[in-house]
Amino acid sequence: MRKEKQFFRTLKNKNGVEITCCDFGAVISSLTIPVSENENLDVVLGFDTIEDYAESFMLVAKPFLGAVVGPHAGRVHFGKYKNGIQEIQLEQNHGPHHLHGGSLNLSNQFWNLVSAFESEIQYEILINDLKTKITAEYSLNDKNELNVVLQAVTEEDILINLTQHSYFNLDGHQGDVRSLKMQVNAEEVLESDDDLIPTGNFLTVQDTPFDFSILKTCPAKIDTSFVLRGEKTAAILTNERNGLTLKVETNQPSVHIYVGGSCDHITGKENTVYHHTSGICFEAQNFPDSPNHENFKSGILKPGEKYSNEIKFTFEIN
Repeated sequence: MRKEKQFFRTLKNKNGVEITCCDFGAVISSLTIPVSENENLDVVLGFDTIEDYAESFMLVAKPFLGAVVGPHAGRVHFGKYKNGIQEIQLEQNHGPHHLHGGSLNLSNQFWNLVSAFESEIQYEILINDLKTKITAEYSLNDKNELNVVLQAVTEEDILINLTQHSYFNLDGHQGDVRSLKMQVNAEEVLESDDDLIPTGNFLTVQDTPFDFSILKTCPAKIDTSFVLRGEKTAAILTNERNGLTLKVETNQPSVHIYVGGSCDHITGKENTVYHHTSGICFEAQNFPDSPNHENFKSGILKPGEKYSNEIKFTFEIN
C-alpha cells in the first residue's frame, strides 16, 4: 500500500493554521492551530500513513477518520429504495442495512488530485461505471475558515448523500471531548429505531437529552441526526480552557453528530490510543434513508442536476 509523503498535501494560512489532506479517502489527516505562543494543537483524529487508513477498513467498527463519506452517508433501510417504479438494491454491509456507501466506498479509495495550492486542494473521483463524478474541495483562508465543498454530477440516476467525517477535539487529538461544550441550532431530531434507521418522524429536543440550545457538556455517546433550523450556524464546539471555538455551517438540512465506539482501542498518529470519547463528528448532510420517506428531501441525483454540500468550519481563539 502506498504511503509516500507525496500523497499528503498541506494547506497553510498567515495565522499558522496548517491542514494536511491525504489522497486516500480525500482525508483530513491533521489540523493544527496555534492556541498560544507555546501551544499548537492538532484538533482532528487521524493516522500517520496511508497504510494505516486502509487497514482501518478491515476493522469491524470502521472509524472513517477524516474521510469524505459516500456515495450515501448514513443508513438505508435494508439497502433498498425506489426510484419511480424501479426498486434499487444496495449492498447490505451493516447487518441487513446499507451504511456509508458499502464496502467499496469513497473513503477507502484513492482520489485523483485535480489541483493543489497553499490555500486550496481539489480532488475528484469517478464511480458508478464512470457515470458519476464527485469532487471534494478544501480551502483555507486567513479568517481561519476551512471551506469544504462536496459536489456530484451524473449521467445516470444515483443516490447521493456526501459528508465530511472528521473527528474533532479542541483539546487536541490526544484529549477527551467530555472536557468540551457543545451547542446545536436545532429544535428537532430525527426519530430512529433500534438500528438507527429513521422512522420519518421529527421529535422535539425540548426537555430531552438532545437539547443543546445552549452550551452544554459534550455527550459521552451520541449518534443522532439534528434537524437544522435554517440559520447560518449549525453547531458550536468550544474549549473553555484554551479559548478555542469551532463553528460549523452548512447548506444541508441536517447535521449528524457522533461520539461513540468506532475509535475504541485504535492506535492513531503519534502512537495515540484513541477511545470512545476521543473525538466528535459533525456530519453535515441530507437526512439518511431519504428516498424511503416522502417527507424527506430525496437524495436521488439525476442527469442534468448538480449536488452540492457546502460546509464551513471556522476556528476562533478568544
